[in-house]
Amino acid sequence: MKNSAKYGGVVLLISLMMGVCVFFAVKTHKAPAPHGALIDDLPELEWCRAEFNLSPEQFERVRELHVAYRPTCEEMCHRIRKAHLRLEEASQGAQGVTPELKAAIEDHARIHAECQEAMLEHLYETAAILDEEQAQRYLTMMLPFALDFSHSEPGDVHGE
Repeated sequence: MKNSAKYGGVVLLISLMMGVCVFFAVKTHKAPAPHGALIDDLPELEWCRAEFNLSPEQFERVRELHVAYRPTCEEMCHRIRKAHLRLEEASQGAQGVTPELKAAIEDHARIHAECQEAMLEHLYETAAILDEEQAQRYLTMMLPFALDFSHSEPGDVHGE
């Protein structure tokens, strides 16, 4: 009896400790990030800093542009996803190119063009921060990505 009570106490203690750990893990996960700890300070920008050997001033300006562009990018990705869905819905069961399908195709193309223009603008603004050699390497590396929309298929970049 003494051993089972001791065993029960250990199980209870371990359970309580696990509960406290889960509580703090969930609370920390849901808590807003501290001021200044932006998602945009993650490896995607560290890669840019290392790849192009950016000075601290260049990196800060690139980071600012990236942070400022992110809402535009997210909104464009959302609009592209909606256009993909409208296009898929309009094409389902269609026996030909209906006015609805034609409008969905045109809307899809227009939104892709707007996204491409915004992305190119962002890339050229970023390149303007860099010195000539850095800018050339950056554009050589990034322009093909901006001109290819395979990354904008549903379920990719922003996880939707």
